[in-house]
Amino acid sequence: MTSNRVILAAGGTGGHIIPALAVSTSLLKNGIDCKFLSDKRGLSVIKNVTPGQQVFSISAGSPFSGNVFQRLIAAIKLCFGVIQSLFYIIRFKPFCVIGFGGYPSAPPLIAANICRLPSLLHEQNARVGRANLFLAKRVKVMLISWENSRPLPSDIPITLTGLPVRSILFELPNYKAKREFSVERPCHILITGGSLGAEAFAKIIPEVISTLPKKIQKSIVITQQVREDQLSKLESVYSSMSIRHFCSTFFDDMPNQMAKADIIISRAGAASIAEIAAIGRAALLIPFPYSLDEHQIYNARSLADKNAAIILHQKEIETDPSILAKELLSLIKNPVKCKKLAVKARNLAHKHALNDIISSIKSFQHMNSGGIR
Repeated sequence: MTSNRVILAAGGTGGHIIPALAVSTSLLKNGIDCKFLSDKRGLSVIKNVTPGQQVFSISAGSPFSGNVFQRLIAAIKLCFGVIQSLFYIIRFKPFCVIGFGGYPSAPPLIAANICRLPSLLHEQNARVGRANLFLAKRVKVMLISWENSRPLPSDIPITLTGLPVRSILFELPNYKAKREFSVERPCHILITGGSLGAEAFAKIIPEVISTLPKKIQKSIVITQQVREDQLSKLESVYSSMSIRHFCSTFFDDMPNQMAKADIIISRAGAASIAEIAAIGRAALLIPFPYSLDEHQIYNARSLADKNAAIILHQKEIETDPSILAKELLSLIKNPVKCKKLAVKARNLAHKHALNDIISSIKSFQHMNSGGIR
């Protein structure tokens, strides 16, 4: 009898967890039962994102960071995680195992390899993560999110699927350019970037805005995500410049905020880049300067190398805010440029990413009838 079960494994950050949750939801709609494995951090993320999602904790750690003792402990955790994963595979009998990156995805994929069970990897970033590079030689196929993803293993099939994002982003209409921005038809600027982005942007952006000509300041509306401890100060700064603004610690209607935007200033996490492409908006991308292996820079290049976004570097902006001011001014003064960037970005979106991932998974359903017996 053919198994209709899979095991999903993802690391403990939203970048790994959220795409895995999207795939899990879609598999369930396709009549495929899923068991979700992650570490304690992953459990915490999932509890916040989808409280009803059942998830099973496994042991994991990074053997590539820390001192010798910490690496040894991490290796022991991974070994124990493999034993736990073997137990879940034997008990659950999946037809395949899918990893979404991060070290908690390592034990289930290693266990699948021991059991000679088909396995797949999905890489969200354009810079392939260390865990996925280590695991790539042990899977049947690697699914990537970006055409420029590097480095790639040479001895396994690679499939470009894209990164799943909220379907509503594709349903929203194409960007409509304004002939010019003015007080009556202002340029809406959305500034977002997670907690680390919010902290840095709350310091950088007001300084940049203050350097813009008064006429330009009157023709913009700023919507900005900000940390709670910076909220009142940021609002005071914008009010003192008479800048129309709406600042919040969280937006529960982000697709609508993105739809209203003429320009988006954002970090360059994989999900952020995929969402900007999906909705099609002009974007100034400021990669997090301390991201592991500079993966945010590689993500930003997925759009910038195709002239679909503009990359700026935080350290350079902090030294010279006029760098960001110049690029922002070039977009505000030239709405046609906003339109060109928006069109090019949307042309790079992977509208069928989720379906393509599901199809790749289902292709293994009849290769292993019932998995481990």
